[in-house]
Amino acid sequence: MPAGIASASLYLERFSDLLDRTAGEPSWLRQRRERAMERFLSMGVPTARNEEYKYTDLSALAGGERLLGLQQPGLAAIPPAYVGDDAKAVWFGEGLAVAGFAQAGVRVMSLREALLAEPSLLEEHLGTIAVPDQHALCALNTAFFPEAAVVMVEPGTLAKEPVHLMFGDGMGGRHPRVLIVAGRSSSVRIVETYSGAGSFWRNAVTEIRATANARVEHCRAQFESTNAYHTGVLQGLQDRDSYIGSFSFSFGAKVARNDIGTRLDGTGCECSLDGLYAVRDSQHVDHHTAIDHAAAHCNSHQLYKGVLDGNTRGVFNGKIFVRRDAQKTDAVQSNKNLLLSDKAEVNTKPQLEIDANDVRCTHGATIGQLDATAAFYLRSRGISAADARNMLTYAFAADALDRVRVKPVRHHFKSLLLARFAREDG
Repeated sequence: MPAGIASASLYLERFSDLLDRTAGEPSWLRQRRERAMERFLSMGVPTARNEEYKYTDLSALAGGERLLGLQQPGLAAIPPAYVGDDAKAVWFGEGLAVAGFAQAGVRVMSLREALLAEPSLLEEHLGTIAVPDQHALCALNTAFFPEAAVVMVEPGTLAKEPVHLMFGDGMGGRHPRVLIVAGRSSSVRIVETYSGAGSFWRNAVTEIRATANARVEHCRAQFESTNAYHTGVLQGLQDRDSYIGSFSFSFGAKVARNDIGTRLDGTGCECSLDGLYAVRDSQHVDHHTAIDHAAAHCNSHQLYKGVLDGNTRGVFNGKIFVRRDAQKTDAVQSNKNLLLSDKAEVNTKPQLEIDANDVRCTHGATIGQLDATAAFYLRSRGISAADARNMLTYAFAADALDRVRVKPVRHHFKSLLLARFAREDG
């Protein structure tokens, strides 16, 4: 087995424990867990031998101790207040039932509650959007998640308040699972926050189903310890005239790998996959995106920006697939990186695979340093070198952050960015 004899033994032992604890689950869920476990053991934890992980070797995690061990991540001091007073904040951990959550047309449920309230809907969507067969880490999460945050938006609901899902301590924090189902002609904004102190591995999966004419605005913020490892999968599936907007904000973790994608499966769909990663010291952050244009008259937009300082490394790989029947596709992809240190490094690879002949698709990538002329101009106006550096860094990242739809979150991110790379030296 690729995971190795010793590590496979630990995974199987912990999986057996999980099956004992979840003995009351329906047979379809247990079967999906078992198939996912088989698939993970056949693939193993990805290493640099896998082309998709060429620049992000996770072999140090293969043993599974950081993910399956008894020590749990502690709760980092990331206050939820920045989401805004109107946000509905919900902590998720193992066995937690959501109490006191109330917003007309929006239900936030634990896995147990969703199995009782919406068993058919859960069976239709959970584990069928982010498919374990295609992704080892998704298979790992599908096998092991003990709890899930299930957000269901009733048809026609235009949710006024953002929903904030916060993942910290507890086993639910090691294997976070989120399922979002937006009913026909509904609209919802959701923020996921990942925090934690100490050394651990968190492996998260989020599935989003946007039905006809639905709109989902999703923001995922990762603030974990720089001793932690974070791997995450976000996958969307869109019906006709729907919209999914995804923003990935990555500040934390020693090594972070994010796989983000959506399938535009009906005419008139639109999506925006955007993000900002800001790392320093020796952090490593990797974003792999994939937009699958499977129907005609669909639009997609991607803007990922990176700010890298110290001895950091950034990776971006963006794929756009245009299927044969996806005529009149309009797809734009851009990755821009700002290096604040001579030791920082970026590997970027935009990709297009086009089988249709009536499309407009563009992509581009840039890597650069701060504009010396602009810095000199600011210095000549009496601005210190550190402040000039910070102002130019902020200006570089601002248009990406402007794509965050929840205003308090956007302002909070901008404040964090200003503070993160400030230097007192001249």
